[in-house]
Amino acid sequence: MPLEAEPTFRTFPFRLPGNGPLQHAIDDAARVLSRTKGRFDGPIAFCHGVSREGAILRRHGRYAEAMVVFAEPTLAYRLGFALGVQLFIERPEGLTLFQQRGPSIGRDPLLWTASASGGLTPATAPRDAVLADAAEEIGLGESDLIGFTPVAVVVSDDTGSALVVYCATLREGAEPEPNSEKVAQIFWSRSPADLGAQVSADTVASWAALERWRAREAAPA
Repeated sequence: MPLEAEPTFRTFPFRLPGNGPLQHAIDDAARVLSRTKGRFDGPIAFCHGVSREGAILRRHGRYAEAMVVFAEPTLAYRLGFALGVQLFIERPEGLTLFQQRGPSIGRDPLLWTASASGGLTPATAPRDAVLADAAEEIGLGESDLIGFTPVAVVVSDDTGSALVVYCATLREGAEPEPNSEKVAQIFWSRSPADLGAQVSADTVASWAALERWRAREAAPA
């Protein structure tokens, strides 16, 4: 869904129906998180639909539920699509920054992703979340991101994710400083296809939305 401004949110008004096997899967995921160093069953937002005006129907959930959805994306139609953010940073000459996620990252370890990305908690605005990810992962602040703007909400049947996609141009003189605990390496490329390595499915879907936005922006008025 293309965005003309920051997305808005409406509260999901229903309770999720109880289900034995599904609840067992969520409980198993919670146990895995409790035994994994540096990870916990924290709050995460879920998307249950997006209006034409960019209003997201949002539910407050747990990361264990997101793990179940990521493992079986068809369950997103019951639990919701896990909300996240993706940011593409471009140089003026047309190259876009991609990062390879570190091996200890819980989601898509060692896969190539957007310039910065992450999950979205129920209490955090997408704009604030993606700016925090950029600062934490690649050492870039809002002042380094010229024309920082939302592009689209991408709901992916393939991954169980709903992603708020942003783009920006890198300020002249600024350079990314990757966090070695979170980012294995970075690379500037004209598209994910030029990386010659496995790219996150979330990033592939978000890139397609960015390309459509670029084509629309370049079209004559």
